[in-house]
Amino acid sequence: MKKLIGLVVLAGMFAPIAGMAQDTVVVTGSRIDRSDYDEFYDDEQTAIGLTRKADFFVKPIYVNSDSRDAKVRSEEVTAMLTAAIERARVQGISLVAGEYTLAPLTMQSMEELPYGRGSRPDTTRVKIYARLPVGGKFKGVDQVDEAVLAFKDSVPATGRSYIETGGTDLAIDNPDQYRGAVVRAIADESKRYAAMFGNDYGIEIRGLDSDLYFKQASQTEVFLYIEHNFVIKPK
Repeated sequence: MKKLIGLVVLAGMFAPIAGMAQDTVVVTGSRIDRSDYDEFYDDEQTAIGLTRKADFFVKPIYVNSDSRDAKVRSEEVTAMLTAAIERARVQGISLVAGEYTLAPLTMQSMEELPYGRGSRPDTTRVKIYARLPVGGKFKGVDQVDEAVLAFKDSVPATGRSYIETGGTDLAIDNPDQYRGAVVRAIADESKRYAAMFGNDYGIEIRGLDSDLYFKQASQTEVFLYIEHNFVIKPK
């Protein structure tokens, strides 16, 4: 699970979320060339934070048309998007869209989607996402990919329209709600370290007013953290 998907999706290894509320946000994994046990590890991030199960898997769906005429391409993409929304209702798949946070895709909101250029010349493309809950029958990426592939194959094409998909990522609802839990984790860990030096030592923590960041920790978990540092010194 790597890639990031953009809702943005995040194009970097982590994303700040200060000021965000009541939003579903995509979490990017930074998959480095390491062994499987720490494939999501980032040696630049803080080691203290909160690891929790993500709320959703998200997988990008690209609806394309490569017809010669630009107007025809837009019409074919719109027709296939409409069919995708109708088919998703039947198959119980949630379709969402956005540029950083995700909102449900409806017939009305579909009209606001930006139509861009595809990966090939003279191609029109629109990007949406399939959003599936973590847990239950969706225990990992394999189950998600299988469900989205079946959905993709079930959507009828119009003219020269077609669907492509991207890599699978994670998403969390309203990540800023976990800021307090992250601060508690920092406080507990720093106090534990200070206790190793005896009762005559205390701690000073700096940076807790910094942005809250998040990244993928495993195939189903996210790691939330605040860049900070603490100093252990005599009281």
